[in-house]
This record gives sequence, C-alpha cells and structure tokens, in this order.
Amino acid sequence: MTLIHRMKILLAVLQEIGGIASDARLQQLLFLYCKEFVKRDEYYEFIHLGGAPYSLQAKEDKAALVHKKVIEKTDDWVLKPTNKRFATELDFFEKIVIQDLKNKCLTQSDEELNLYIAEHYPEPTPQISDEIIFYTIGYEGISPEAYINLLRQKGIKLLVDVRKNAFSQKYGFSKAELANILPRVGIEYLHMPELGIESEKRQNLTTDKDYEQLFKEYDQTTILKGQAKLEELQKLLEDKQRIAITCFEADPYHCHRSRVAKALKAREQFTYKIEHLQSCKHLNHKQNARKF
Repeated sequence: MTLIHRMKILLAVLQEIGGIASDARLQQLLFLYCKEFVKRDEYYEFIHLGGAPYSLQAKEDKAALVHKKVIEKTDDWVLKPTNKRFATELDFFEKIVIQDLKNKCLTQSDEELNLYIAEHYPEPTPQISDEIIFYTIGYEGISPEAYINLLRQKGIKLLVDVRKNAFSQKYGFSKAELANILPRVGIEYLHMPELGIESEKRQNLTTDKDYEQLFKEYDQTTILKGQAKLEELQKLLEDKQRIAITCFEADPYHCHRSRVAKALKAREQFTYKIEHLQSCKHLNHKQNARKF
C-alpha cells in the first residue's frame, strides 16, 4: 500500500493518540502540528470554519484512506487494527514533534485546545473599506485553503465562476465543492457559464500569439453577445461591494477573465477599481507587469 508522506504524518498522529479521534479533535492536532510544532504548511493548510481550523485536504485524505481500508468509514477518525506503526516511516525530527504534540495536547479537552488556538492563532480579519472592488482570481498553483483564505482576506462576498464547465481534476475547485464550502465561510457562489470558453478551444495554446487569437475571437463572440451578463456582473458588484470572478489560470492575461474585466472597464457607467489577485507565487515579473 502506497501512502504519500502527509498521509503518514496524519496516520502517525492518529495512531499515537490512541487510534481514534473526533473530526474536530484531529483537525486541532493537525493544525498545531503544522503551525506550532513544525511551523510550515507543506503538510496541510487550513481555513477557519465555525470558529475552528479546518483542512479540506485532510478531509479528502480521509476519503482516500477509507478507500485504502486504513481507517473506518465513520464521522470520527478510527484507525483499523494494524501491526504497523506509521511513525517509524517518518524522519527523526517528525517523530519527536509528534511525541511533543501528544505530550502537550493529549490531556487537554477540545474546548481548551480551541481556546488556545483562538488566542495564539486568531482568525484573520478581512479587509474592510467602503471601496467597491471587482477582483479576478485563478486557482492554478494554489490549495483550496489558500484560495479561500485569500478571498476572505479581501472581504469578497460573492465568487462568480466564469468557466464554461465548472469541473476540475484538482480537489476543491469543482462547482459542487465550491458551492458547498464557500457559503460556510460567508461567500456566495454563482456559476456563469455564459462567459466561459469551450475547453477544446484552449487546447495547444503555447505562445502569446495563440492567446491573442483566442481572446480576439472571444471578444468578438462571447463578450459581444454577453452584454446582459456584463450588466449582471456590474449590478452584483454594486450590490455586494466586492465580488470576484474565477477561472483556472494563475496568469490573468492567459485567462479570459482578464477579457471580462477589460470589457467591464470599457463600459461608460463602470467606474470601479479592478484588481487581479495573484494566487500563485510563481508568476514572473513580466506577467505581473502587463496591463489590460
């Protein structure tokens, strides 16, 4: 049975605390492991859900571990009987960290851990101002937790999905997943496929010229026919104050969402600020410097 490293971390934590834990308890311990004991997010990232930290990736990993018959299919985390000790597959530092976590947290109740987390790792306060801002964001190269946290940081009230087909092989970004989690963190979700591009038209795009040709056609067809949708976007913005449109690409200028933003900006009655959120850290300076 092949397990990726973060799953070994998760299972080692579960096993060392006795092999059973509520979902809330395991989420607390994973959060402290990542944030306080190893101080890095490469294992799991978190959002604040119902006042407590929550990893969507851990939830997805749980489903995978149930499928692999490593844990039971229950609401709680219940490790199936095994002679294997998962901590033996970790490095020395990781083993020590898990023991420290166990020693410091095992005797504390869920309520005590929640109070500690709330005091030392408070939920970030969203940016609040009276300025109306229209955002765009792509989810390439970012976790669903980091993506949601960025939306919340900017005070976004509505996410409008402008993909033609709102499906993603990347966990957390399909229509059903976004429509389920976003309202739980105070963000509405709306799919607007009328402003999308057929996936087959996005095949074999390798040069800036390829993109320019695609977006020229998009401007002359979808944007031209989609004035009612642009009007709807503007009304939604004026109502919600801060909304974002989303698609896949990290670089907005390789994504049709920049053309939607450009078309909105060209409207005489549209006087609001437009900002492309950089969700991926690997965009080069040339891309970041381009203007629509």
